[in-house]
Amino acid sequence: MRTLQTSTVHYKKIKLCALLLSIAAVVTALPTTRVSAGSAPVESTIVLQTTDALPLTGSFQAINNGPGDQTNPHVECNLLTYTNDDFMGLSTIHYHDLSTNTDNEIPGDDVDLLSDVSGSRVAYTEVDYPGDHIMVFDTVSQTRTIVPGWGRSNPSIGGNLVAFEDRSSQPAGQWGIATIGLYDLSTGTLTQLTDNSMHNAKPSVSPDGDAVVWEKCDYNGLNCDIYSAVQTSPGVFTTRQLTGAGGQDRFAKTNGELVVYSSDRNGDNDIYYQPVTGGTEVRLAIPGDQRWPTISENLVSFQSQGQNYDYDIFVYDIISRKLYRVTNTPLITESLGEIDVCDGVGRIVYNSPGDGFDAFTFTFQVPGSTPDEINDLIALIRSFSLPHGTENSLITKLQGALAAIGTSDTATACASLTAFINQCQAQAGKKLTAQQAAQLSTAAIQIESDLGCQ
Repeated sequence: MRTLQTSTVHYKKIKLCALLLSIAAVVTALPTTRVSAGSAPVESTIVLQTTDALPLTGSFQAINNGPGDQTNPHVECNLLTYTNDDFMGLSTIHYHDLSTNTDNEIPGDDVDLLSDVSGSRVAYTEVDYPGDHIMVFDTVSQTRTIVPGWGRSNPSIGGNLVAFEDRSSQPAGQWGIATIGLYDLSTGTLTQLTDNSMHNAKPSVSPDGDAVVWEKCDYNGLNCDIYSAVQTSPGVFTTRQLTGAGGQDRFAKTNGELVVYSSDRNGDNDIYYQPVTGGTEVRLAIPGDQRWPTISENLVSFQSQGQNYDYDIFVYDIISRKLYRVTNTPLITESLGEIDVCDGVGRIVYNSPGDGFDAFTFTFQVPGSTPDEINDLIALIRSFSLPHGTENSLITKLQGALAAIGTSDTATACASLTAFINQCQAQAGKKLTAQQAAQLSTAAIQIESDLGCQ
């Protein structure tokens, strides 16, 4: 978890709350009801075409395109990690500082893999006798912490929490079954989150360490569903089953408020997302096969299959509901690693075929507010046919923000947008419906974020 000022953290929580409200307001082509254990969330479908995707402007950079394989990249802000396999029997974890373009190797036993990063700490799997175990390396203090126990692998780290696949208590001959284990770096406490009756795999921890999501499958790795656990008090987690209507639900990732995953329940693999506490489920219906989704703030990245069975990387903005294309490389398949948004800058790390597999990053400015976007918001207000006084009051505040942006007066623009949001929230259920208020507030909060308002 990167260190943020308290005001920034509070602001992002407000933004994420508005993001959840925006999901509730998404009602498109024929919502249907799905039944899952413990809940019956409404599924809404958003139909998208990759041919209509907007270009996402940014810069590509090779992190390591040397001999061997560079795989499993992860990123948070300026720190990137990946596994480097030299094809000579050595597998090591590297961390790369994007601000200085320096690459370093973590000292290990030469059979290290499957890393993840949070703040200055890198969690990874170290293969050793009598079995795998989890290590956490601090890139600042250059110290290592051993997560106690053997038979543990594939960690995810967020804040002080490390989640991992745990096979340490499995009966002989049942190594296909794994539980999800947790380790609190601040207290040194180990917790078993799940039982060992099914195969629990691929945990993902939210950036603040307060939520964990994973897939639970049968012994053969089939009939997979998505589960979440949310921390309600220190060391206490409430677990929920989020899916369960058939098909394979796989590869869950979370930003702490939402969980994104893939499912083939409608014939091919599509991307879905819903709150980590359960609720409205949204399907991104895109022709072809989509896989390996990841999420940071309101941006979801994933791979989508082309006509030649190759895959390119795309980004979907949950708030604006716009689809962006990152790569366009016919006959070449990029393997997506992760997306991260940090201080308005987005980074996507991925693999691409080269001399083996090479590691790359794509850096971009998060799509920001423009006068056109504010004008679109004004047009949306007019489409609501509100009482004249309410419509005029809302539009006047947005016009004030437009005028301030035109003179580079960010402070006044932010104040006008805040006043607009306050009025929307005050009029929810009165002059505005709850959905109208959520839609307007969400769009304005995104504009505030892009302007850097605090």
